[in-house]
Amino acid sequence: MLNSKAIKTWPRFAKSVRSKQDQLLSRLDDYPDSILIAGCQRSGTTMLARLITRSEGMVNYWFGPDDELDAALILSGQVEHEPRGRYCFQTTYLNERYPEYFGHKTFRLVWVLRNPHSVVYSMLHHWRRFALNELFSSCATPLLDARYQRRFEMFGHWGVPRLWRACYAYNAKTSQIRQLRAHLDESRLQVVDYDELVKNKARILPHIYEFLGLPYKNENEQAIKLSSLTKFRRAGGRERDAVEHLCMPVYRQLLEFITLA
Repeated sequence: MLNSKAIKTWPRFAKSVRSKQDQLLSRLDDYPDSILIAGCQRSGTTMLARLITRSEGMVNYWFGPDDELDAALILSGQVEHEPRGRYCFQTTYLNERYPEYFGHKTFRLVWVLRNPHSVVYSMLHHWRRFALNELFSSCATPLLDARYQRRFEMFGHWGVPRLWRACYAYNAKTSQIRQLRAHLDESRLQVVDYDELVKNKARILPHIYEFLGLPYKNENEQAIKLSSLTKFRRAGGRERDAVEHLCMPVYRQLLEFITLA
């Protein structure tokens, strides 16, 4: 049941919860053996979280139009929810608060790594301004060089071109894999490359289900579409060049953390 001041949007969540509450995962331990799906935004985490939620042995908790926001409200204690079984929560929204994972032990986390050409294209062409700005502000500003740091301090988000905001946001968020691996062993963290999952779903998806302790059925593969791999080809040359220069070196380094290939 929603509380009396229902939070129905991410800007409202940011203002009412993120900016005021110490722990966004304060209720996670109330849902033992939870599955968490995370990664950089626009990386296919929603698809995977929905697929897992609809799988045998899982309970669907969704109550609003945005299931990740539903998860955020439940896990932060903003919504009263009586546990009814095993849950899959999408937690990409944590952003700079990812160290909260380390204070809990009753979950398994699947982190989705996706090539930056697809992610940045989606950020620029299929994402609301607020979402990109929030991710950039919370995670990426330490990566700015001196020139852009001064411009950001003077003009805010307008001081950094949107393409650069997306690239820096990608680098900052995906690089959290390093700290996650340092604190979570392979029994609790599985890192999956989105492109490989889509291209080799019949081989990789069963391993994800095994890691999660879920029964696997071949029909689970139907939710994964090959068409998602090619949309970034519509990007212009300037966008492709920036991603290749700024993001691809980071992506290539992080591939060493992939659990399934």
